[in-house]
Amino acid sequence: MNSQPNLPVPKPSARSESAFIPNPLCLVAAPYLAKNQGRSRFLLIGDATQPVTEIEITPNLSSRYQIPRAADLPIVTPFRLKILHFNDLHGRISHLAPEGNIPVFSRLVSRYHQQQRKYANNPQAGVLLLSAGDDMVGTPFDALVSECNHAYDLYQTLGVDAAALGNHDLDLGTHALAKMIQRSGDFPVLSANLLPPAQLKKVVYPAALLDVKGVRVGIIGLTTSAQMKGSDARHLTFVDPVQVVKNLLPVLRPYCHVLIILSHLGYDLQSTSATVEDYGDRQLAEHLPSGAVDLIIGGHTHHILNETCLNQENIVNGIPIVQAGTLGRFLGEVTITLRDEQQPATVTNAKLSVTADLPVEPTFEQTQIAPIITSLHQKLNHPLGMVADHPDLETDAVLNDFASHESAFANFITAGMVAQAQKNGYEVDFALTDAAVLCAGLPPATLVYGDWFAVMPHADTLRLFQITGAQLWDLLQDNARRANRYGEAHLERGFVQFSGQIRYKIRLGENRVVAQATDIVVRGIPLKEQLAQTFTFVTHSFIRQPACHWEAKFTQKHLDIALFNLDVLPSKDTELLLREALITHIKTYGGVTKAGGVVRDGRLQIEFV
Repeated sequence: MNSQPNLPVPKPSARSESAFIPNPLCLVAAPYLAKNQGRSRFLLIGDATQPVTEIEITPNLSSRYQIPRAADLPIVTPFRLKILHFNDLHGRISHLAPEGNIPVFSRLVSRYHQQQRKYANNPQAGVLLLSAGDDMVGTPFDALVSECNHAYDLYQTLGVDAAALGNHDLDLGTHALAKMIQRSGDFPVLSANLLPPAQLKKVVYPAALLDVKGVRVGIIGLTTSAQMKGSDARHLTFVDPVQVVKNLLPVLRPYCHVLIILSHLGYDLQSTSATVEDYGDRQLAEHLPSGAVDLIIGGHTHHILNETCLNQENIVNGIPIVQAGTLGRFLGEVTITLRDEQQPATVTNAKLSVTADLPVEPTFEQTQIAPIITSLHQKLNHPLGMVADHPDLETDAVLNDFASHESAFANFITAGMVAQAQKNGYEVDFALTDAAVLCAGLPPATLVYGDWFAVMPHADTLRLFQITGAQLWDLLQDNARRANRYGEAHLERGFVQFSGQIRYKIRLGENRVVAQATDIVVRGIPLKEQLAQTFTFVTHSFIRQPACHWEAKFTQKHLDIALFNLDVLPSKDTELLLREALITHIKTYGGVTKAGGVVRDGRLQIEFV
């Protein structure tokens, strides 16, 4: 069997000469840094958001690479392609538990290496390892992001075949992402439906083509446009993923024995664990030709699918859909069988393994993971100051009562945002925050970096908005409808707390519809006298995102009452990471202290009548 793949250059689709607009994708080699992979990898460069006319071989590939279709390539059948997959790792290569570090990524490595050894000398089986995105942001390892890109670095070292681009991988901005990919040795990150800005064009690809012992495997990457609030996310253009896949199918499908979509769209439009826009994987499968691809490997919504076997509910329009939870708790495994050259590839098995039940790969843990853990502990144990003794700083108060009354913790955060925005040259009138930015409280003790990261693990950046006095009036009325009420379960409704420049009352009334904000004063002047004034406020990039499901239900029930949408306001994202900006504020005031803003000063009064 030929160990080198034969690479495709399909003919342009039939068009009239006057209508023909060439749009080729170029095929470039992407060698593995890891040794003994037993396969070859190539990446497609170009614009998949428009109909693709052909695949060209770039000059860096020698003339020995030929272009027959997959059907013309002899393969040894039956062939079993084992695909190991994970998604939404968020950089959690190890679990930092109180009893010590619990290995995560090196357990995935052990299973991967075990499968590689098992099939190393078998011409009728091969193994791939794929990530469905969100490989960074959201765990304590973010503290090291300026020093090393542990996710893509480790993937490249291990020999992971490709990863879809996740929405949270863009949280730190496109320039930072480009640098991280380049720093890893250009690990292949895929997104066919993103029209990439200049800084990502050379590091994000629409698709990949792999050769596994003569079997050709095509992989198309897709990225959701949902929850995209990074520093320059508003400049990104995402295209209909169904149309993008249809653009690629005519030229890519004929040259693949197996075609996979590596999707970070989310499982379904009805998913509540994360926002899904336009299409989830189920809707994607419904809108493609039946069986057009052999498998969709998903992410984004953290679904645990096919724990013990492939579930009938996860086969849509003849296309199986898999997903493996989040944070490395599960490793997915799919077997695709090619029984003969004339029959389509078939998913014959799918399951999940509990990562904690897998053995650790000791060499990888010691040589690759341990140095990262050591650096992380040094960072997390760095002292920042003291924590005041105030009930609003307790975790129970943060998780239960943020929208029930004025919060001294929120007052500290908004004071810090105002101070740090102004320190960095931004003129702001006030700040606001919501509960979604807080994940824990703080005990009255010495504060270290790790404590603050537990409070604020998300990669929110500071974001500036302009709002008129009349719009601010509407925002405050909207906010009154979101406050907690006696006898109602506390949902995340997006209630915001303001900095001290705004003082007001909320009269809850008998129901949410009649709730009102009254006695509103901004910077010492009644708001009614400033309705034509334009204000600038600072907040964080993911403000109110978890409230979208409650908002949808409320507006369906009360069609005549419009909730205030912050995204309609003119805005500007900064490059300032909220967590780090507030650490500067913490250091300025010797910790999370009264001097820094941990006080209740009566700026918000809620009347429960």
